[in-house]
Amino acid sequence: MNGPAFLYAPLAAYAAASVLAIVRRVRLQPGSAGTSTIIASALGIALQLVFVLARTIATGFLPFASRFEALALYALAMQLAGLVVYLATRQATVKATTDGVSMVLLVAALMPVGFDPGGGLNPILNSPWFAFHILAAFAGYGCFTAGLAWSIVHLFDRRLDLNPNAPTRLALSGLFLLGSGILTGAMWADSSWGAYWSWDPKESWALLTWSIFLWYVHWGSRRPKRAWSLLCYGLGFLTMMFTFIGINLLKWGMHRY
Repeated sequence: MNGPAFLYAPLAAYAAASVLAIVRRVRLQPGSAGTSTIIASALGIALQLVFVLARTIATGFLPFASRFEALALYALAMQLAGLVVYLATRQATVKATTDGVSMVLLVAALMPVGFDPGGGLNPILNSPWFAFHILAAFAGYGCFTAGLAWSIVHLFDRRLDLNPNAPTRLALSGLFLLGSGILTGAMWADSSWGAYWSWDPKESWALLTWSIFLWYVHWGSRRPKRAWSLLCYGLGFLTMMFTFIGINLLKWGMHRY
């Protein structure tokens, strides 16, 4: 239950949720598909949380350290964000998109290029700040990615005009969560390296990601054009993904895990 094969179960649930959200959108009316997509997402989230719990018990630490585990956590954060957005707005097109992103992330985690069985916990990660920092940062990633999905869909689906503040609220939620991750990371750095901030590449790019979305909230979100919202979210998302993946691949700085 703590092996990667168990993730095929939540992957199937997310796929079902996406299909049911599409059915809900095609029908253009409330019905069983709306309730069913919520149930499918909730089932997938529950199954993935069972995987997290089982892997934690098996390894003795939270399974968020390896590349495989980080991608799986990102998928979980994406699914949670998408479900919350759907419950608040009932926009099935956005729900289908966020479900699709969760599926892609889980597939990437399960592929040979993404799978990393991990091993013992790096001593620097054995800290009380580990869970707070990782969970807050990835929750922020989920909010930002859900906002990007909304902005993309908004170019083609005018029904989203009924919820004009949704992208800004997602950006604000992401700012709070990623900001909390940066602050707890600073506390962690002080206890580990003796300094709150060292301008390490991952620290710097995380701050740049946070600053781009702050700029969007204070200035970009006031512009009514859908393309402008997509541009702001797209720039922030690319910066966020470079923080998440690019710096590790390039092996820059002290964050080698």
